[in-house]
Amino acid sequence: MKRKLLSLGVILTLAQLNAQTYQTLTVSGFNADVIANGVGPSLNSTTMSLDKDTDNFAYMSRDFKVNSSATTLTYGLPENGLITSAVSATSGLTFQMASYSGNNSLRLPNANDTGTLTLATPTAANNVYVLAVSGSGPSTGDITVNFQDGTTQVFASTNFQDWYGGTNAAIQGIGRINRASNALDAAGGTNPRIYQIALAISAGNQSKPITSITVKKTSTATTVINVFGASAQVTQLSVSDVKKAKEKSVYPNPFLNELNLANISDLSSIDILDFSGKIC
Repeated sequence: MKRKLLSLGVILTLAQLNAQTYQTLTVSGFNADVIANGVGPSLNSTTMSLDKDTDNFAYMSRDFKVNSSATTLTYGLPENGLITSAVSATSGLTFQMASYSGNNSLRLPNANDTGTLTLATPTAANNVYVLAVSGSGPSTGDITVNFQDGTTQVFASTNFQDWYGGTNAAIQGIGRINRASNALDAAGGTNPRIYQIALAISAGNQSKPITSITVKKTSTATTVINVFGASAQVTQLSVSDVKKAKEKSVYPNPFLNELNLANISDLSSIDILDFSGKIC
């Protein structure tokens, strides 16, 4: 009987530990401010355009006003910089953008330009999602995930979609502003966009803490890669998950004809063992 009790308890715990959660990653290494915010001409709150200099467009936060009497925007990026992904396959995935009042983009305009976003806390992950876009047309680049043990995983020839009309947009319909004229463009309510790029970490690397993510532009076209942040899918229990696990109830154990289960709706599976230890 003791053997059976132990086996059932182990199976329930493993099922709970297999839960996947998303986690925003705090990163540093941004080199440009391409998001207008606050009150005043967009040149006052941005340092560069998102696209090539001759196009000269930028994103803006919903709190942006060219002057104090301007109409409040009904589109734009969330004021708090928190983006909840619109991709249905990753429900619950969020990204936290850097402050709009400082550098908020890893901007790579030229072939072979390279930049690195460093994680504040090294984090192991099953999947990494990079929040990125290309201005003035699509770009191609290499993304390298760097691990704490000095190894890397390279995602070569990654496609960075143009901020108009692409797929897997984490957010869209945010509009843009011309930095030279301050003319706002609502872009029909569906553009511009920012996309999430999924990076599947190989099984052998999933236990390794990630320390940084390096991006290199490899295409030679006059386009501009912009990376705004990253999030991860991790296997872990939060404090609330641990509490829930403790609250789970399975009784009696062992049982003859009837087994009572309570608070187990989030478990992936339950196996019942006989007295010999075999799964029934």
